[in-house]
Amino acid sequence: MIITLTKEQLEKCNKFSYECAKNQQQIEFGQSDTIPRSIKEIGRDNMIGKIAEVAFSNMLNDRYGLIVPLDFEYYPRGKWDVQDAVINNWRIDVKCTRQGGRWMLIEWSKLNFRQKDNDLSHLFVMASVMWNREMDIPTGKVDLIGSASILRLKQGISTTHVLYKGDCIPNTHMKLQSDNFGIKFENLEHNWDKVIGYITKHNPPCLNNYPNPYIN
Repeated sequence: MIITLTKEQLEKCNKFSYECAKNQQQIEFGQSDTIPRSIKEIGRDNMIGKIAEVAFSNMLNDRYGLIVPLDFEYYPRGKWDVQDAVINNWRIDVKCTRQGGRWMLIEWSKLNFRQKDNDLSHLFVMASVMWNREMDIPTGKVDLIGSASILRLKQGISTTHVLYKGDCIPNTHMKLQSDNFGIKFENLEHNWDKVIGYITKHNPPCLNNYPNPYIN
């Protein structure tokens, strides 16, 4: 599903993302042995993520009449925002990539961190942010690819791949800097009416016994 941001939304995402970058650590969370990122790189990653969140919020509002407040608060170093969206007590994490990616990747370190805080997401949404690579800027359009329940993020699920640090994303030369669960875009749930209809009518699953990937 293609969602288009307004010019004002795009400008707000851009300003917010680069301001946030000034307060963020240059080493990605949980990866102390990776190469430090520049402020520009951090800002671009922030912007891709925030654009995806705005697109998801727009879709929920326009298609389903659901209002999800967006977080544009600046956090000091060492503090993080909460879930990207909460609907009927379902905690939702919006994942994103620039146009061209084909996998939803969920870092084990983030699952571990959220589990310790008793704040695991119940649902993961995948977005592909369309990009003008010649100008290195977003086009303002986002493809909301699909979603996956956290109950699919464990070993033994046929469509969920265990990808270790140093592995390449399948069929690419892109090496991973952390351990991940990976689901190909084609194996995500693509029917948004089905997904939103379900989470608005059912309670989220209990995650007390969710198997920590590092332990299991």
